[in-house]
Amino acid sequence: MALGFFMNKDLMLYLHVLLGVAVVALSAVMLFQLGKGKASKGVAFLAALVSWAQLLPSAITYLIFYPATKTVIKAGAWPWAHAVVMETKEHWGILIPIIATTAAGLVWIGKGKESRKWWWLLAVAAVLMGVMGRIVKMGALQR
Repeated sequence: MALGFFMNKDLMLYLHVLLGVAVVALSAVMLFQLGKGKASKGVAFLAALVSWAQLLPSAITYLIFYPATKTVIKAGAWPWAHAVVMETKEHWGILIPIIATTAAGLVWIGKGKESRKWWWLLAVAAVLMGVMGRIVKMGALQR
């Protein structure tokens, strides 16, 4: 029964997207509240945790459900959507939790000011991941 939870394509896709949006939102919160007390540490930790948790639905979606979609994309009008965009997304996606953990670690050791560039990098990279995901999805729909 628990395995059925992970085998639900729509649930994994929505979880993937929602956790990605949460990473962007938490990055924005960090940029606005850096240096404003202990709450920064909690939000920083949560951002790193969510970025790592986001790997699970990402991996399940990619490994189990994406192969069929990949075939549709490659046969469609935008085969480059997989060849360029998805390949980039796959590699950048692995960096998101590392960036988030680095930014959070800087906050935790009292270097909030130094972490600002890392929070910006995380926010921009996460937004770009969403844009690239949409391009890949459009590649599957184009015929």
